[in-house]
Amino acid sequence: MTRYRRRTLLVAFLLPLLTSCGSAGPPAGDPARAPGVGTTATPATPATSAASGEFNAADVMFLQMMVTHHERGLELVRLAESRAQRAELKVLAAAIEVTQSAERDTMRDWLRGWGRPTSADPNSHAHADHGGMPVTGPEEIAALSRLSGTEFETAFLNLLIGHQHGAVEMARTETRLGVHPPARDLARRIDLSRTAQIDQMLKLVG
Repeated sequence: MTRYRRRTLLVAFLLPLLTSCGSAGPPAGDPARAPGVGTTATPATPATSAASGEFNAADVMFLQMMVTHHERGLELVRLAESRAQRAELKVLAAAIEVTQSAERDTMRDWLRGWGRPTSADPNSHAHADHGGMPVTGPEEIAALSRLSGTEFETAFLNLLIGHQHGAVEMARTETRLGVHPPARDLARRIDLSRTAQIDQMLKLVG
């Protein structure tokens, strides 16, 4: 496949995904306040304006866990470039890499604006109420990296389906418990986009 053809396919995949997810702006209306709400002391600037305003422990936990989740997911999808055979699977993986890289950087910026660590506590018990840490660990990724061709594709799709399902669960927890409008909006978009990806991957598995 030529580079021009791959770029064309990538744009064709991304356009409906981006348009269906809506804008990144905060939703209309103010969310209900929840216990433990905090505010940032950082002055609003173009780089940190989305991080300003009220937030609570659920917002912080969601972003920290999702940053870790995205980093594992990026390791996973980057394997498809050299090991997958089907063009549509490579295009899907490339689209996920673009989306999740941008989301990870945004979430890190918000956490820095709040003066919070940009990674989750490695203690799995600390995340029990938020869906748990990502199930895709270094061992699974290392095992997948030793496969290729059809064997790789089957294992890759099954692992990525489970991984993205975890993102959906964390996003839905944020929409229930979080109070920061941009974080809640991001969670809703993650829910929509990952659910669409799961549907697409189930068809590829079939």
